[in-house]
Amino acid sequence: MSNSEVGVKVKARLAILAAHLAAPPPSDLSSPPIIEPWCVSAQTAASLGGSLTIIDERTGKKYQVPVSAEGTVKAVDLKKITTGKDDKGLKMYDPGYLNTAPVRSSISYIDGDQGILRYRGYPIEEAKISTSQNK
Repeated sequence: MSNSEVGVKVKARLAILAAHLAAPPPSDLSSPPIIEPWCVSAQTAASLGGSLTIIDERTGKKYQVPVSAEGTVKAVDLKKITTGKDDKGLKMYDPGYLNTAPVRSSISYIDGDQGILRYRGYPIEEAKISTSQNK
């Protein structure tokens, strides 16, 4: 590969990385949102916030879980739902991360719908894992 081809490839990757890292400025600079609006798949004008009442049919206990304005709940809030003192709380299981809310990352980019996974702007297929071991 010639130097000019390498330069073009590097510039293209840097442009992709810059586009992934660029985000629209928050509307309220005093308190940035927990989840960036551009990450939420269902864009709505109204707030989705409030609370969720959960009734644990195992124990009959009621729990109130806060719901953010973006319509999300923190998985750690479900940890308080237990069956007793030896129970460490409810855990979330989301195979394939099909219902996991994204957060902004300056290191990786994932778009499951498009099948894109990048690390520092490089397609994951090109990533090399190198180790240094003294034998």
